[in-house]
Amino acid sequence: MLINVLDSQLRKVAMLSNDIPGLPNYYNDEFHDYLDQGATTHKFTVSKIINNKLQDYVQFLSHQSYFSFRKNGKDYLMSPASSQAVHETSSEISFVCVSLDRELMNEMSNPLANTASHNIQWYFDQMGLISRTQIKIGINEVSNLTRTISYDGQETKLSRLISVINNFNAEFEFITKLNNDGTLDSVTLNIYKENDGQNVQGVGTKRDDVRLSFGKNIEDVTVDVSDDGFFNACYMTGADGYSWKNYDFSYKNADGVEEFFKRKGSEIAYAPLSAQMFPSQLKTDKGDIWTSIDETTEYKNANDMWGYIVSKFKQYAYHQITYTVTPSATLLGQLIGDGRPLQKGDTVIIQDNNYIDINGTVGLILSARVSEIIESESNPENNQIIFSNYKKLKSQASADIQSIVSQLVDEATPYFADIVTSNGVQFKNGTGSTTLSAHIYKGSATTETTADSYEWSKDGTVVANAQTITVDASGVVDKAVYSFKAIVGGKVVASQSVTITNVDDGTSPINLVIDSSNGYQFKNNIINTTFTAILYQNNKEIDSEGTRYAYIWSKTNSDGTVDTAWNLAHQTSQKSITITNKDVWQRATFDCSAEPLN
Repeated sequence: MLINVLDSQLRKVAMLSNDIPGLPNYYNDEFHDYLDQGATTHKFTVSKIINNKLQDYVQFLSHQSYFSFRKNGKDYLMSPASSQAVHETSSEISFVCVSLDRELMNEMSNPLANTASHNIQWYFDQMGLISRTQIKIGINEVSNLTRTISYDGQETKLSRLISVINNFNAEFEFITKLNNDGTLDSVTLNIYKENDGQNVQGVGTKRDDVRLSFGKNIEDVTVDVSDDGFFNACYMTGADGYSWKNYDFSYKNADGVEEFFKRKGSEIAYAPLSAQMFPSQLKTDKGDIWTSIDETTEYKNANDMWGYIVSKFKQYAYHQITYTVTPSATLLGQLIGDGRPLQKGDTVIIQDNNYIDINGTVGLILSARVSEIIESESNPENNQIIFSNYKKLKSQASADIQSIVSQLVDEATPYFADIVTSNGVQFKNGTGSTTLSAHIYKGSATTETTADSYEWSKDGTVVANAQTITVDASGVVDKAVYSFKAIVGGKVVASQSVTITNVDDGTSPINLVIDSSNGYQFKNNIINTTFTAILYQNNKEIDSEGTRYAYIWSKTNSDGTVDTAWNLAHQTSQKSITITNKDVWQRATFDCSAEPLN
């Protein structure tokens, strides 16, 4: 490969090559082509001393130099950049170069106050991201889309450019064009719709003409599995306490199977196929197969919250599998398939028959995308291709296997619980009654499933074994929590609760508010807060000293069951209690009731 050395004015002043006699050589080279950052890097070293003599060409090699070359049919212009852009010793000089404009990498982009929706060109122009560079926009597949984006702080123009493009669910590449003498002609920014693994390719090409095989043009395929950040259920809250409880969403995979859902009446989104593959073994006996997290987002509408959690589920609801493919020494740059070498972004088929899955199927067949190419002329044994966007391709299974898989999916699909009331959940002046009916639905089914049995409880005490119960106002003092469990096949498959209140219109009602000294949501199992029960009547606090009322605290677990042991340990009246991580596993509900002491 011929490397042109350019001065600070982009004029060619020297050349490097390992192929042309008489030109200075380079070694310890490593070329990286990255998909995510739309960039390439190239590091290499040049000897300063030949036959014990300092060479004249060294005067053209400095931190002000630029380097241009053509590789695998593409042009590149690079400049030294990084924490160790240039490293020079008495005998050699090394460079770490990046194929991005120095202005993009070093100039800062200021905050942007914006409340309106604009196209991507507006954001580029408003923040001057490329207007003062030689970069021009070529392909723009998201030109008809608009987004509402604002920025609070400063960041480099490159970081801001990537952020804007990501907000448009897009990906990009820079295409450099050189003149015949190696100097710069132009730089084009191409913007593509983000690869979806199905119909949209993005950067690169879907190479149906290529199948990479172990033992032929692949030396090794390694598989690394990580469960960092794994979860398959999420209790979500929007900005400023926004609730999406009244919305219903469903996401089906390419096979038409519901992969993610959020049911109306619930704040929780689920990934049922993930729960089938990786059930929570510690809670299975309680009917809870989920690994759950709580998350507060910046979104203020349900559609944005749904889009956010779908993207998170795709990333964390399954174990993260990283494939590393070591190609043969001649694969990179080789004309394969219909005659083109592999480029970043290309989607190919990879096959290795030295793998066997849990179903006994021999052979690992993947559709994968080239996310990074690493290539070295002086050390070709270091060549490798790194893949992302992997998708395991399925072979045709027998009807028996398909039946078993369908059964497993059905068994893992969770039930959604609901309570229907005939007369609401609030009584006045101790009169009236209401009927509570328990209902469960499997997965996304709209037809109700009849459980084998139902169990109703009032404030943690079992009161009936029936699907429907009647609650009389005379049996409710201030309030009572009624909950049911549905049992199928000897297991609790769903539960739900509702609070019934009794309001006396004769006097102004007393409202109890629970104040938390350290908020109501915690992360990383670091929990430490004090709950204080405060009574209000006629908009004024009463019993601030805690001497007129008895305060009794209760706890309900995340699955709707009453924590009897905790409640017994906290049955003594306390106006304030301290909650730590010993009291909460993932999520819990704490209630307090106040009763007059005389």
